[in-house]
Amino acid sequence: MITLYLWVILKLVIGFALIISYLNVTGRNQIAMMTSVDLVGNFILGGVVGGILYNDKLPILHYIALLILCIALMALFNGLSRKIPGLRKRTIGEPITIIRNGRFLIDNFKENSSRIDMKDIATALRMQNIFSFDNIDFAQIETTGHVSVIMKEEAKKPSRFLVLRGEILEEELKILERDENWLKAELGSMSVHDLETVFLAEWVGDHLLVVTQDGQVHGSSLPA
Repeated sequence: MITLYLWVILKLVIGFALIISYLNVTGRNQIAMMTSVDLVGNFILGGVVGGILYNDKLPILHYIALLILCIALMALFNGLSRKIPGLRKRTIGEPITIIRNGRFLIDNFKENSSRIDMKDIATALRMQNIFSFDNIDFAQIETTGHVSVIMKEEAKKPSRFLVLRGEILEEELKILERDENWLKAELGSMSVHDLETVFLAEWVGDHLLVVTQDGQVHGSSLPA
């Protein structure tokens, strides 16, 4: 009987060590940091650990291999989600803008009715000491469920990523009512002619901020 308990404890220790190591390596040690892939994967990992605790027929090496396989699949799905825009939208989701320039975007409410609840939004605002929708210039529901808000008196505009790791983000350009030619012209004015050299291009209110693959920051304060 004592041997059985020691065997169970050993399996628990191995399971905890592998799962916690994965969460720490990926930086997802809080619920808010996890994607839907992580949440589903964690349920599967919990099922694997719980189902094998009292199974004496499965060798310990097979148990470890099964855990590592599950973790590897989670890492693979998360990696693909970050590199493939269409897959990211389906697995991680995209932020939902609900107020822009002081106007409610009703179409976004309709298209995402299953994800948007006005009472939940009001609660999230109250947690930021905002007790009314009055004077809100911009509001957006992030993929974590948090609500980002900019008040009218703050006179700020949300920044937008236009290029990430050499890839143009078409949806962001559409929101700014710009096109690829405009973007390339802006990059060209900063002597950046090859998209593959761009690590990040961010539109910051009235100018473009570019970070190239060598870590150098290029900024333009020219008006749009």
